[in-house]
Amino acid sequence: MINILLNLSNFDESWAYPSLARVITPGSHVLILPLSFHESWITDAFEWQEHYGRGSEEYEDIIRPFVSYGVKEKEIRWINYYEDDHESCLRKISWADILFFTGGYPDWMLQRLYDLGIKEEVSRFEGTVIGTSAGALIQLEQYHLTPEEDYEYQYQEGLGMLSGFDVDVHFEEDLKHVEALIRTLEDTGMPVIAMPNRGGVLIEGDYFELLGEAFIVDQNDLDDLYGTYDYLRQSGGWPQY
Repeated sequence: MINILLNLSNFDESWAYPSLARVITPGSHVLILPLSFHESWITDAFEWQEHYGRGSEEYEDIIRPFVSYGVKEKEIRWINYYEDDHESCLRKISWADILFFTGGYPDWMLQRLYDLGIKEEVSRFEGTVIGTSAGALIQLEQYHLTPEEDYEYQYQEGLGMLSGFDVDVHFEEDLKHVEALIRTLEDTGMPVIAMPNRGGVLIEGDYFELLGEAFIVDQNDLDDLYGTYDYLRQSGGWPQY
């Protein structure tokens, strides 16, 4: 299995393209799993089609990077939560070389995988798994959620494809994210990959490659993070080293 953790559908840009071009290749069969939408966004098949159907803004944003890598649109299929059943999902998964998890709400995605009865099949997928934002987090055994409008800081369980580290998605140089790094390191002792929006990580077995602006922090960085946190609280700016 190859796992690729990202933030946005910008992974056809120069910071990612050279590394991912060997993984996302012409002829790849890509299966989109848009299961992380909030219940207030989409409530039925009609709204699903409006949001993800061909010609929609979301549809174009999701397929664009794959087309940039030479994947033909006809080789990109979708799981429709309102129209697919267990058997049709299994057929699509067996056809795919790449699973793509969209961003949104990881807890909603996990619930819908259970609803469709495909959680185990997805967890055991032997091809390439790519996820943006929530779709990156859910690949982990456990992950934290940096506080947002809809979430307080918390830990959630994922699919368990990856373990031994955590990820901070959409990392920005602000109090909220620095505090999340500190708390995660203190609580879990595990290293954290901080991923700005032009960053990600590619993992294949024991090999991993940081992409773009992504970087790793661990216990040895706590003193620096404490200093950065204090500086941000006092000045509202990011220290220059």
